Amino acid sequence: MNCPAQAVVKTVLSAKGLTILDALVTLCIIGVLTGMVIIKYRQVSHAAQEAAVKTGLVNIRTSITLFKMLNGRNPHSLKEMIGQKVMLPARVGADKYTGPVFLKKEYLMEYAVDKDGNVIDAFENPFFYDPVQGEVKATTEGYEKW
Repeated sequence: MNCPAQAVVKTVLSAKGLTILDALVTLCIIGVLTGMVIIKYRQVSHAAQEAAVKTGLVNIRTSITLFKMLNGRNPHSLKEMIGQKVMLPARVGADKYTGPVFLKKEYLMEYAVDKDGNVIDAFENPFFYDPVQGEVKATTEGYEKW
């Protein structure tokens, strides 16, 4: 007579574990998925760096324009704008005018600089600045015309 307990014991004893082939297939699938994630991460990271370069150029160009408006000349270098403070008008409160308020800020705030004090982009290359024209450009290959 076969009882249900004997059938369960017989099934457990006859079950085989994973074969080497099963393990290799599993590792290959994990490897492919990991590779896909790494590639996507690099693409997203590169897109974020490009956006940071564009934003940096816009901010620096705006700061150069502000500097020129207030001082009547272009800055001699981007280094000159890093530590220099400027008084900017600000509005406090949306409902009621409380009078003029001024904030003291730097022309270029919180920019990464290299060991020589040059302002660098997201790819860690210094920006090129032409003090005669007051123009700034990226020096990273492929982004020079931005």
